[in-house]
Amino acid sequence: MTNIKKKIAVVNVLFPPKALGGATNIVVDEVSNLIERYGSDFEVVVFTTDVERRPVCELTVYPYNGYRVYALSAHINNWEYRDQEFAQIFDDFLALEQPDLVHFHCIQVLTGSVVEMTQKRNIPHLITVHDAWWISDYQFLFDKFGKAYPDGHPDPFEKFDLPDGVTIEQSLQRRGYLKGLLSKSDGVLAVSDTFRKIYEKNGVTNIKTNKNGISSEVVWLPKDTGHTEKVICAHVGGMSPHKGFDIFREAVMALNASNIEVLVVDHGKSEGYSSQTQWGKTKVTIIGLVSQNNIVDLYRRIDVLFAPAVCVESFGLTTREAAACGCWIVASDIGAVGDDVTADNGFRITPSADNLLSVLNQIDRSSSKYKGLSKSGKIRSSTDQVGELVKFINGALANNYERLNPLLSQGESPNL
Repeated sequence: MTNIKKKIAVVNVLFPPKALGGATNIVVDEVSNLIERYGSDFEVVVFTTDVERRPVCELTVYPYNGYRVYALSAHINNWEYRDQEFAQIFDDFLALEQPDLVHFHCIQVLTGSVVEMTQKRNIPHLITVHDAWWISDYQFLFDKFGKAYPDGHPDPFEKFDLPDGVTIEQSLQRRGYLKGLLSKSDGVLAVSDTFRKIYEKNGVTNIKTNKNGISSEVVWLPKDTGHTEKVICAHVGGMSPHKGFDIFREAVMALNASNIEVLVVDHGKSEGYSSQTQWGKTKVTIIGLVSQNNIVDLYRRIDVLFAPAVCVESFGLTTREAAACGCWIVASDIGAVGDDVTADNGFRITPSADNLLSVLNQIDRSSSKYKGLSKSGKIRSSTDQVGELVKFINGALANNYERLNPLLSQGESPNL
């Protein structure tokens, strides 16, 4: 029987050429792998947003690497969870493209209405959860006062500080609606076992792990910092409190070391920006945002990557990518950012300025060790991840076939 390609619609709030963040990199790798490795089975179309274009609710279509990308102009509001205008536009997209399955990733801005429209059309769909947007008013389980909620909100009636202008009734309504969408999906996928367990604690039972992987299209060359005898310690997650920047800077300010210098990436500066400063007695180089195309060059400049997030990271792509380049890792024990850190490649710590200072002093005392390469073993790739994802996709398609064909014989499986 001739194999008929199934059309997969991939939905994510960002997509090239306007892309930022680890989740978007995962989505791009997924699409590339589906086309290059499974092109005989699947056709792919992408739906995303353009938050820079005005007016809102205009849809444009552009080609990207041989497939179609639909970009909806939208306003940024990460708390909103329903939007009737977006719902109608996405429903029109579904009617036009008629995908066999929709794979949702990050849909803040688009809101849960796009999932609701998919469910009304009875289209099979999977939802990958990259953050806590679905189960909390705080996307990264980190509130405006700097408090983290590492377990989410297992007790829905537990009192906690809500975002400005949000009542407990609105919070409960939002969480109830979004969790309802998850429960009606053909499967929820978590990007790490750690994050899956958080969702399970918050009442999402139809969830499995499809662990993220680093890009299989990139050659992860080993670090090369031989231009200096100093150990280059870096913070690349941006100058945000929830990424642990404040406590990292506080620790460096208190440092009295002779073998360390610091590199910091400021996401608010453009690529190519560079400046020098001093934190206490330590030399600091601040550079601008680094595109994914140049990410290996960044990691090759680093001896030790610091990722002391105080928010709940669902995965932490940078720690795995840096480890693939032989960097040592200092990662938070909150969330999954440090799940793959061992004694052979770094430190996993409770994020605080004191703990970071203790690690910095250890690095200073053993500088020759940290100038060398770490040992991380095999690091999961996007090829591994998408290979596993394809099994979830085929399972959802098969289940849908059986729903539509209740008299299907129980013997031989349909050729999908």
